[in-house]
Amino acid sequence: MAPEDNAAPVVVGPASVASLPLNVKIRNHRGTTVVGGYQHFFELTDSAAHIWRQIDGIRTVGDIATLIALEYDIDRESVVEDIIELFSELASHDVVKISESSSRLQ
Repeated sequence: MAPEDNAAPVVVGPASVASLPLNVKIRNHRGTTVVGGYQHFFELTDSAAHIWRQIDGIRTVGDIATLIALEYDIDRESVVEDIIELFSELASHDVVKISESSSRLQ
């Protein structure tokens, strides 16, 4: 059984903050971004790679969604949903760590 099978599901919301564990590897190969931890690797779409580049351990999901929505003139709530889905998947495989912002509520 894989370690993540016994772990509680990761809950990601607008106030969640993503950071990168020390074991995460990032590679750009022929225009493709690949990220991974000890056991799992993911090939990111262009939009997921753009979101990935916003991870700084400080910005919340809501903060990142606001940046993306303003940059591309798209609906912020849709961006929040997309980021939550992406971060939930990556966190479930220990490719990002999720914590809650202690400085403010979203």
